[in-house]
Amino acid sequence: MSIVVSTTLQDLEAATGKALSAGGTLVPMSDVIRMASHAHHYLAIFDHGKPLALYHTKRFASPAQRIMLYAKDRGCSQPGCDAPAYHSQVHHVSGWTNTHRTDIDELTLACDPDHRLVDKGWTTRKNAKGDTEWIPPPHLDRGQPRTNAYHHPERFRDADDDEPA
Repeated sequence: MSIVVSTTLQDLEAATGKALSAGGTLVPMSDVIRMASHAHHYLAIFDHGKPLALYHTKRFASPAQRIMLYAKDRGCSQPGCDAPAYHSQVHHVSGWTNTHRTDIDELTLACDPDHRLVDKGWTTRKNAKGDTEWIPPPHLDRGQPRTNAYHHPERFRDADDDEPA
């Protein structure tokens, strides 16, 4: 059995707070530490929100790349989708048939129904922040959001902290 959780270094060092599982569950830090004492550890490190390079020349993402995506995307990247990482597949943003590479910075998570949207004219790309944008075909484009912030509620909290009181 495996569990993937995301947390901050500060919460881990202080042994307080909660970690977020790839299934979308908040796990108390005491439980994370207890489970980690019996686990094989993998560490996903990000630089300003971007994963460090993990590259792979095979079509299918490596286990390390999947762990990185679980920690980075946390779930389906299609706007409005709440499917957790455990219910998502690895999607090649630029298409494997075009690049023949499986690079972590060109991968994202997509649940099965959203993954199939690519066959219906949808395209994906990475924006300057490294987030996946979903572009609908012209006849479905109504100016809707291009990225999914559902799995990243801290982005809203951080934006509130920037506003003057």
